Amino acid sequence: MSLLITSITINTPHLQDMLVFYRNIGFQFTASKVDKGSEVHRAIHNGVEFSLYSIQNSQRSQIPSLQLGFKITELERTVTELTKVPGAMCILDPTEMPDGKKAIVLDPDGHAIELCEYSP
Repeated sequence: MSLLITSITINTPHLQDMLVFYRNIGFQFTASKVDKGSEVHRAIHNGVEFSLYSIQNSQRSQIPSLQLGFKITELERTVTELTKVPGAMCILDPTEMPDGKKAIVLDPDGHAIELCEYSP
């Protein structure tokens, strides 16, 4: 058996802030309307669809219910930009670790986003 991830969808009541947050990571979204007047923004990266779906309300947990990890360039600049987004918060400043430089930022919905720096 083999496994390929094809899509990730985050339902969010903070659509505009989430778009700014994930655009700063590098996603390029395309918007479309869906049934019942809602809105979804999709980005395709390396064959995986990453979607932000607008919902009316959601409960924010004290413990992140989701953690995503991304390898990016310009870690410190990206963390600075992400923490300017309303509701986002850095919980691990860019730190040199045994396996590379990392940071963890909470997105506007409180999901933990681990960012690892790499050189292309």
